[in-house]
Amino acid sequence: MPFLRLVRNDASSCASYVLGCPTAHECVVVDPKEDASEYIKLAKHSGTKITHVFETHVHADHISGARELAKLAKAPLHLHESAAVGFEFEPLRSNQVLDLGNLRLKVLHTPGHTTESVSLLYIDKTRSKLPWAVLTGDTLFVGDVGRLDLVGAGTPTQMYHSIFKTLLSLEDYVEVYPAHYAGSVCGKGMSPKTSSTIGFERRFNPALGVSSVGEFTKYLKSNSLKPFPEHKKIKARNAGLA
Repeated sequence: MPFLRLVRNDASSCASYVLGCPTAHECVVVDPKEDASEYIKLAKHSGTKITHVFETHVHADHISGARELAKLAKAPLHLHESAAVGFEFEPLRSNQVLDLGNLRLKVLHTPGHTTESVSLLYIDKTRSKLPWAVLTGDTLFVGDVGRLDLVGAGTPTQMYHSIFKTLLSLEDYVEVYPAHYAGSVCGKGMSPKTSSTIGFERRFNPALGVSSVGEFTKYLKSNSLKPFPEHKKIKARNAGLA
């Protein structure tokens, strides 16, 4: 049966994930932190091999371990096809599907926090053909949405459509696993809880209590975050441009 494991990095309030299928002896890592050793251990413990490394977007708040992990695991590194980086990667396209035994991942392009942001649907084929969970990166958090004032960000209109037209089209029971939790500089008012559901966020996330792009834009402006000047240097390094 497929599995989904959370790996926390409390120094920067970042969440990464290991998803795999023991039957196929394969797993993928999503948004890995700088130290790759924990993912190697988790894969070994689960009887799987890391066959893919995903980044939901080019991160600007912490040093990514994606390239190092991909090198160690001899696995392809995946980013959305629009990612502007200085290294080779396997491009992801919206609605693309990856099957690893009984695990299926489906790519959703969800621009906003960055233009290349993606979310990943987690489907356990032993239970249903429908998604059980969604990894939302920095698009939708537990209690907030991603900020739009960092380098490489998209527009409020893009973020609105990514959330309200794409993510909120999912069933209420679908679990939400974001890339950050309380303490991160990437959002405001986030919960220390590392997961939620589409239904709970639809009802109780204050950023989602709007009915138009205009209202959403006003909400973002009225709930702006403190400047984070270090993000340019961090993002350039993660993009392989520094």
